[in-house]
Amino acid sequence: MNIGTLENALKIFIEEKTKDLKFPTKDKHEGERPAKIFSGFLPPNTATDEIPAVAIRFNKGSDAPEERYLYFDFYFAIYNKNPTDGYKGLVLLVERVINEITKQKIIGDYFAYEDIAEFVVDDEQPYPYWVANARMKFSSPRVDYTGG
Repeated sequence: MNIGTLENALKIFIEEKTKDLKFPTKDKHEGERPAKIFSGFLPPNTATDEIPAVAIRFNKGSDAPEERYLYFDFYFAIYNKNPTDGYKGLVLLVERVINEITKQKIIGDYFAYEDIAEFVVDDEQPYPYWVANARMKFSSPRVDYTGG
């Protein structure tokens, strides 16, 4: 299954490329830590406890004769009571993920980044949480393509 395989490859890739970035947590005893990376959705009952976090979720796909195009959404959330630091930390996390994927080009064994990325930080933020999202396009060989 290409969708699940790419989603897992993105999760592993983002964990590796962002592990040096530390963000405040809501729990004063925990201090700072890297963002947790999730496939799909943040756990609904503990979402605020999981932040800082990035959720990776399949959005849509399309087929060409030899390739399948997959669009993935990335949801970013951090916690910071300082508005300037919150905004800057959020932008840093978004930019790191986008830059690393665009630099790598191939994710996993055979998923190609298609040079299409959109990302946005909404004007209204759920202070003291800071959120943004991005959408990126990838291609993979069609599993059912036989070359004939």
